[in-house]
Amino acid sequence: MLYPTKFLVERTLPTVTPSKGKGLIALTLLTGTCFIFAITRGLLTGNWWFFLFLGWNLFLAWFPLGVMLVLRDLRAAGVLGRGQRDRVFSWMMIGGWLLFMPNAPYIITDLFHLRVTDSDLVWFDTLMIFLGALAGLLAGLYSTLLAHRTLQTLTGTLPAWLLILVCQGLAGFGIYLGRYIRWNSWNIMTQPMILTRSLWTSLHDPLAQKVALTYGFGLATLYVAFYIYVNEQKSGGDE
Repeated sequence: MLYPTKFLVERTLPTVTPSKGKGLIALTLLTGTCFIFAITRGLLTGNWWFFLFLGWNLFLAWFPLGVMLVLRDLRAAGVLGRGQRDRVFSWMMIGGWLLFMPNAPYIITDLFHLRVTDSDLVWFDTLMIFLGALAGLLAGLYSTLLAHRTLQTLTGTLPAWLLILVCQGLAGFGIYLGRYIRWNSWNIMTQPMILTRSLWTSLHDPLAQKVALTYGFGLATLYVAFYIYVNEQKSGGDE
C-alpha cells in the first residue's frame, strides 16, 4: 500500500496479523480455483469465452473491495483523521465503493449462462461459474463489512445499519441494470444523461422492481448472517 511520504515518517502503518489476512487468502484461493477451471476449459475446448467473461467479472468484483481496503488502511494509519476534509474523502470513497459494489454479487446471475452451455460440459461449467459467483459474493460481503465499519464511525450505529441495508437494495437494482439493461458502473461518467433516463424508466419497470426487491432482500439477509458470523469469530478471538 502506498502512502504519502510524510506519513511514513510521522506515523506507524497498520499491521495485519495472520488471522486478519485469512479472508483475503480464502478469496484469493476461490478466485484462483475459478481461473484454473476456466483455463482448463479453454485448453480442452478452444473456447476462451468463459475465461474472458469470468476474468473481467471477477476483476470488477474485487475492485470495490480494493477501494475499501485502501480506505481502511488510510484510516488505520492515521492518514485520514476526523477533520472535515478527511470525512468528505471517506464519503467519496464509500460512494465509489457503492458505485461498483453491485458487480460483486452480479456474478450470481452468470449462472444464467448454463442455459446455453454445451450439454456435455454443463456439469463442469456449473461448478466453474459457482466458484466465480461465490468468490464475487464473498468479496462483496467483505467490502460491505468494511464500508459498514467506516459508516459507523461517520454516522453512528443505527444510521450505519440503515445505510448499509439501503445499499443492498441499490445493489439489487444495480444487478438488474447490469443483467437486463446491460449498463456498466462507469457509464455514469461516460453516458450520464442516457443513464439517468434509463434509471427513471427502469424504476417503473415491474421486472426491475421484482429483481431489485428479491436480490436486495437476499443480499441484506446474507450480509446480516455474514456480520453475525464475523462478530462471533471476533468475540472468540479469531477475526
